[in-house]
Amino acid sequence: MPTLEDLRLGQLAVAHGLAQPTEIEECLAEQHRGEQAGRYLQLGEILIDRGFVTRRQLERLTALQQETVQKVTKIGAYELIRKIGEGGMGAVYQARDTRNGNIVALKVLPRSRAKDETFLERFKSEAHAAFELDHVNIVRGLDFSNADGYYFLVMEFVEGHDIYSLLQQNGRFSEPEAVHIMRQIASALDHIHGEQLVHRDIKPENILVTKDNVAKLTDMGLAVDKENQGRRRITKAGIAMGTPFYLSPEQIQGKSEIDIRSDIYSFGATVYEMVTGKPPFDGETAAVVMMKHLNEQVPSPYDIDKSVSSGFCHVLEKMMAKDPADRYQSPADMLKDLDLISAGKPPVSTRPAPGRSSVSRPNRKQEARTSSKYVSPHHREGWREVNENLRNLDQMLEPQASEPGHGSRLMAGSQRSTASHVRRAVTSHQASTINLKWAVLAGVAVMALTTIVVMVIKIFGGS
Repeated sequence: MPTLEDLRLGQLAVAHGLAQPTEIEECLAEQHRGEQAGRYLQLGEILIDRGFVTRRQLERLTALQQETVQKVTKIGAYELIRKIGEGGMGAVYQARDTRNGNIVALKVLPRSRAKDETFLERFKSEAHAAFELDHVNIVRGLDFSNADGYYFLVMEFVEGHDIYSLLQQNGRFSEPEAVHIMRQIASALDHIHGEQLVHRDIKPENILVTKDNVAKLTDMGLAVDKENQGRRRITKAGIAMGTPFYLSPEQIQGKSEIDIRSDIYSFGATVYEMVTGKPPFDGETAAVVMMKHLNEQVPSPYDIDKSVSSGFCHVLEKMMAKDPADRYQSPADMLKDLDLISAGKPPVSTRPAPGRSSVSRPNRKQEARTSSKYVSPHHREGWREVNENLRNLDQMLEPQASEPGHGSRLMAGSQRSTASHVRRAVTSHQASTINLKWAVLAGVAVMALTTIVVMVIKIFGGS
């Protein structure tokens, strides 16, 4: 396997335009084949042999590599312990504050990015947003500074895993697990909404879950101050920022008026992946994925996992409505429905009409047709017993030749009429879930009462 030094050297070669990523991959593959053959080849030497770099260029890259290693061991008062993540805005390290021994997370903007005013402003904006927000379900910002030529953001260190990692480790979430996280992140979004901010990059990697099952929203790098959208603290109007798998339709369309409802859609796309194990839309290119968000629907989570409730599907459909007007208008509205389905009650919000959401309605028609044709062995046995009782009842109620007279004819006629009613009632409800044995017993009781009445009439009539 390639060493960290080899990987870093390859990254530097690509960053300085000396090699393409595919060429580095070819060299690493050759290095691997050499290891299998029992000989170790340094990546730098392979780069030279293949003509990708000169000896002089390799020396410069190696010097840069050594300088980087020396610099990242400590930045300002913070001693770097290990790298815990890396993205477009820089690397995140677990670090120790040498002044008090506290463990923190340090997000460091690369020097190359710091030279770009756009990226530097975005980084400063993330720091500003982190300081504005104080909520248990949002990673707190602690400090922002620059030292040793690096700009860095000091944040609360969260010991846990992001949603994406949890999906990789444990598979998809159950509905109760998902709702537990949804309620916490909805609360975080409600706080963001109250501060007139929009996150703009809700995705599984930006939701951390601690060992105590506390969910925390992180990475405010694309946050926008809604009151200042005219001058766009982060992005210029018409540029879609965020991750294509989770972008809202209005972000894809480059609309300038983006509000908290966009975050609700992106959060819905994240939740869809949590309960199904895959993003709502996929494709070979980002453009394909984004077009699907605009024009297509995905199957209901219920069609993938029958344990998902109707109420949960309702909530997810509303979160991912294609038109913001059909979504929850605020995280607080969403929280009300989440509280209800947590208590086993139906949501009170208006469900988007079929076809108005990126998530389809559950397909229950075929299931209903199948279930209506199926009668379990238990129910078949029950119907045989009922029919046998009815036959016995018919025999019992046959009029006796030794009982002539008006009273006996009245009694027999009444009994036959009652039996006929019972049989019709039973026959017409054979597909019902009512216990038909009780219906038969009720009929027998009515006949017994009729018999008594007739006998009374016969006795007193004869006298």
